[in-house]
Amino acid sequence: MVGGSEERLDEAQWDEERDLIVLGSGCAGMAAALFASKKSLDVLLCEKSSHLGGTTASSGGVLWIPCSDEARNAGIQDSPEEAARYLRSMLGDHFREDIAAAYLQSAPAAAAAIQQGTEVRLKLMTTMGDYQASLPGGMAIGRSLEPLRFDGRRLGADFELVRPPIAQLMLLGGLYVDKRRVDEFLNPFASWGNFAGTLRTLVRYAFDRLRYSRGTDVGAGNALIASMLLSFRRRKIAFWLDSPMVELIYDAKQGVQGAVIRRDGRLLRVRARRGVVLATGGFPRNPDLLKELAPSFPHDQTVSFQGNVGDAMVQARRLGAVADNAMSGPCLWTPTSKLHQPDGSARTVLYGYLDRGRPGMIAVDARGQRFVNESNSYHHIVAGMFDRGVDADSRFYQVCDRRFLWRRGLGMIRPFQPSLRRHLRNGYIVSGRTIAELAERIGIEPQALERTVARHNEFCRTGVDLDYGKGEDPYNRQFGDPSVARPNPNLAPIQHGPFFALRIYPASLGTAMGLKTSADAQVLSGSGAPIAGLYACGNDMASVFRGYYPGGGATLGPGLVFAYRAIEHIASKAD
Repeated sequence: MVGGSEERLDEAQWDEERDLIVLGSGCAGMAAALFASKKSLDVLLCEKSSHLGGTTASSGGVLWIPCSDEARNAGIQDSPEEAARYLRSMLGDHFREDIAAAYLQSAPAAAAAIQQGTEVRLKLMTTMGDYQASLPGGMAIGRSLEPLRFDGRRLGADFELVRPPIAQLMLLGGLYVDKRRVDEFLNPFASWGNFAGTLRTLVRYAFDRLRYSRGTDVGAGNALIASMLLSFRRRKIAFWLDSPMVELIYDAKQGVQGAVIRRDGRLLRVRARRGVVLATGGFPRNPDLLKELAPSFPHDQTVSFQGNVGDAMVQARRLGAVADNAMSGPCLWTPTSKLHQPDGSARTVLYGYLDRGRPGMIAVDARGQRFVNESNSYHHIVAGMFDRGVDADSRFYQVCDRRFLWRRGLGMIRPFQPSLRRHLRNGYIVSGRTIAELAERIGIEPQALERTVARHNEFCRTGVDLDYGKGEDPYNRQFGDPSVARPNPNLAPIQHGPFFALRIYPASLGTAMGLKTSADAQVLSGSGAPIAGLYACGNDMASVFRGYYPGGGATLGPGLVFAYRAIEHIASKAD
């Protein structure tokens, strides 16, 4: 049963017994453990790495929750029927009635439950709309929640157990400035409030570094995980770090009985009396599974947690579980750029919040043609790349002028940088004194790129993007800037040389394809029957949105909701 050089285990021996084992410590896994604790279940969470949080810890921490209490209290008029109409209009033939109905039914209750008796606090995002709000049933505001900022000092030494955000999201070696605070930091002298806020943050950060490895004033996904960890401590929920799952223990008559966990160099057989919940983060870093399950979507970039290699998918399929591939695409996407290192490797750079979708930048393919509405969501940008065709020879670029680069930055380049010499020398960006010269340097036919830029600039004059409708959707307008772009705040001309291009690549945020489950997150076999004692949520479960991205929080929202439904189902069986 357990091969290699590991210690052989007696089939009759149990080293630990619990009601429930949860595998993985992102939003879905930690939420499942909290929900289980509230049902008085004895739960053990196992995390393969030395930190809690997985990809969630570096995410925006947003949850797509239609009809939440927070929205209702803010006077937002919404209904499950309208949310379902929006999903139907987006998903089309991929819409799965049973899963979507279960999600919409339980979403408000799950968001309320995760805040009751815990330290988690959520608030309505007043600037975040559905990503295609102009579709029937779409909402310009009201369906996305985010965690309140969290003071990591409340955790004491446990703060170091929370996975730090990726380095690109931190300044000064450890200061987490998420997108809610970034405008304040970029414009510290714009107002007294900005200056005072920036000064307070820097002073606090200086004191934080006397005790901690990074700043303790955290937001977004880091705040969500930190508040969940504090809830773990207060509810005395057991968790093991550096404890990967080796295999699931299965009995043909009784189903999943527990799991083999490697801990401190030993293999431990842990019995799970009520079941095992898989929440290990999907398989975005498993090239073999991607080649098998997603051959039509070639990519070699991901911004997901390093440990998301498909542990759950591999083990569950050995028990007869199946991957649900009835998707529009296998992953949730974001563009990235590559910073090539002296040793020949390339560092993945996350799509920039400051430049993404802002007026004065266009995205073009190797023919010099636009291929997408640049103010659409990060997921839609990459979907546009795949629609145009992604293979070994395809190339895509963001193109802008010097004014845009100075004010917005580009990829890893921060705004207001006086010198770009280093970035030009290492090839991260390419420049040209004219559009034609830029085109020649990136291997695009000069007249084609000139025509595209001229056509775009004409749209800026009229305010109407005849090709892709940029600026027409409410989500687009979140990235507009009336101070520099009229009559359409999402359109500004590209006209002040020198001009710049940044090559972008398709990358995954995580997998949308996952294990096929019931509406209660029960993992299903090839025959469609539940595998007793086995549940999946988060990215281990096939996405309720079937490879589409309805709004901010389309990953964490389902992770929370189906963790809630899984525990409700387990608890009802226990009763």
